[in-house]
Amino acid sequence: MLNQGTGVRYPWIKSKVERSLASIKSWLEQCNYQVYASVSGGKDSLVMSHLIRQVYPECPLVWVNQGHLAEWDDCVELLEYLKTQGWNIVELCPVRDLWHLYLDYGVPLEGTMDTKADKLINQKLIYDPLEEYQELNKIKGYVWGIRKQESRNRAFYLNKYGEVHTLKNGLICCSPVAFWTTQNIWEYIDMNSLMYPAIYDVDRMTVRNGCPIGTTGANWGRLVELRKHYPDIYNQFVNKFPQISTYV
Repeated sequence: MLNQGTGVRYPWIKSKVERSLASIKSWLEQCNYQVYASVSGGKDSLVMSHLIRQVYPECPLVWVNQGHLAEWDDCVELLEYLKTQGWNIVELCPVRDLWHLYLDYGVPLEGTMDTKADKLINQKLIYDPLEEYQELNKIKGYVWGIRKQESRNRAFYLNKYGEVHTLKNGLICCSPVAFWTTQNIWEYIDMNSLMYPAIYDVDRMTVRNGCPIGTTGANWGRLVELRKHYPDIYNQFVNKFPQISTYV
């Protein structure tokens, strides 16, 4: 289900919008427009995409579809809706979706993302499709919607590298909403009357578009929240992978 921003004006975010657009323009020039935007159907990538389309309307908006129970229905609906509005949504489908990678390698339930199994799953699920796309399209850079406020690790990363920087692999990365708050994101969505996934209306300030059956943070209650708020998804998950029931 989709809802629409209220249309209320928030003139005080004008300076943030101008700063973001300046970063995007600089990044596009450095990359000679050989770029893409990494999107998920979440609120931050929605705002980031709306901003970049003001400068480069044809920019490919690349979505890696992680498959069964690994994407929120509302976020998928938003991406499908944006296609009908002329947004250049490019859907990448891994050879094996997350559900089948769990069957292949097991469900990582450690309290870190740095385990061998987790790294292997992420490589096959996300990085391999993106790297193939980058090579085929001679990509020089990408833009994403990460923000400092989302986590300490992101704040450290963005404070260290800034809004535009070159990665070790030579790609130029742009983070145009790095300095935006969650409230700013919603002010922009409302101000521009953007359609957005209805899941956020549970609590606009705390709901995040993480993978529903992702297990990072299982030790800190992530699966408890899944069982509490989305029992249908949880029950399908635990019926196939009963070991996750020990974490709730």
